[in-house]
Amino acid sequence: MKINRWTAELNPNFKIIENLFVNEGLEYREVKVASGAKIVNQRAPMTEVIQVISGELIFNLSGNQFALRPGDRIEMAANTMYSYNNLKQDESTFLTAYKL
Repeated sequence: MKINRWTAELNPNFKIIENLFVNEGLEYREVKVASGAKIVNQRAPMTEVIQVISGELIFNLSGNQFALRPGDRIEMAANTMYSYNNLKQDESTFLTAYKL
């Protein structure tokens, strides 16, 4: 697992994060997470990249919990089991892609 926190002076938005994925050659999909939603027992067959566009998500990997905020990115090895939830009142959005 690798986490990169957003430190740029610009606030992250869809276009900026989309360009980051495209420049890496990643085919992404956009995921919206409703307020109060909890997604459990996710697993990807390949390395998965997730980068938050808006909102805040609480991730759980092997019992370790941490928050991902706009611009933050996580890269997880294939077959990593994870869960996440949106505890905020607003919808959260992120892009996700698989790396070979």
